Amino acid sequence: MGKPIMAICDRQAGYTNQLIALFQGKKELPFEIHGFTKNESLQEFCDENKVALLIISEPDYEEKLQEKEIDRILVLQEGEGTLPKQVAAVNKFQPAGELYREIMRVYGEGDKIVPFRGAKKGMFQLIGVYSPLHCCMQTTFVLTAGQLLAKKKKTLYLNFECFSGFETLLGKRFGGNLTDVLYYYGCAREKFSYKLESIVQELEGLYYIPPASSYEDFRDIQEEEWLSVITGIAESGGYEAVLLDLTEQVRGVYSLLGSCDKIYTLIRDDRMARAKLAQYELMLEQEAHRDILEKTRECRMPVFKNLPLNLEHLCRSELADHVEKQLKEDGLL
Repeated sequence: MGKPIMAICDRQAGYTNQLIALFQGKKELPFEIHGFTKNESLQEFCDENKVALLIISEPDYEEKLQEKEIDRILVLQEGEGTLPKQVAAVNKFQPAGELYREIMRVYGEGDKIVPFRGAKKGMFQLIGVYSPLHCCMQTTFVLTAGQLLAKKKKTLYLNFECFSGFETLLGKRFGGNLTDVLYYYGCAREKFSYKLESIVQELEGLYYIPPASSYEDFRDIQEEEWLSVITGIAESGGYEAVLLDLTEQVRGVYSLLGSCDKIYTLIRDDRMARAKLAQYELMLEQEAHRDILEKTRECRMPVFKNLPLNLEHLCRSELADHVEKQLKEDGLL
């Protein structure tokens, strides 16, 4: 039995080809993709094949398509025209990334959903970054490492700070965040993969889930649940590496660190920082978390003359050279 079919129809061949390339680039999508620029060709194809999802531009949509063996029709709306109530629609004129996320969101809300292909279980690296110190460039380090890793493998970044400031830093509003992902993982697992695809954003090749707007949304997640959620996210999205930007607000943070393949701890040389680090290491020894210490690399960040103001430019800086050297020494690059 072949793959479920996604059909794309738009009379502009260039636009159709761009959409096909967009969806073919998402390796975890379970569809065999067919493109059409003529409605007649589409109709003939649907007469002979069952279609799981039809994405069609508004001028090409005809009501008689409802009579075909098509599980879901999604119209790319071009204006303010009216469509039948049973037909879902998204705005055609938006950036490719936004269009993809909107299509995934709308399709995932339907009744007949084709399961994601996913990735092989356990086939991803889990990299944790945690420091008992604060204001030590931890997030800057993780984002830089993530963008470097993303050049080699599909990489996801997860931020667990109380107040990440991502919307301000990136100058954009997010339609969903980690809180929504947690909800769907717990309450609507059958829709989880498509909801995840509708939320995940991209920064210079690095995928990320927008952080929760309030840490109270995830602090009650039980210790044993976190690894299951992160594994579910990684396998659903086919990620080869997942970076965790961790804080003490995560219940079971030490269990998560213990599950990581590699851990980075940012340190400083001042007296107060050394005292806090010593207490952290003593606690790990006393609580039988020596495995965390064994997997940890302490990173002392030098003083950089020119740090990029924009997160998109982190990989083009002396900071990136410093982080890249550490990743290569640890065999991650």
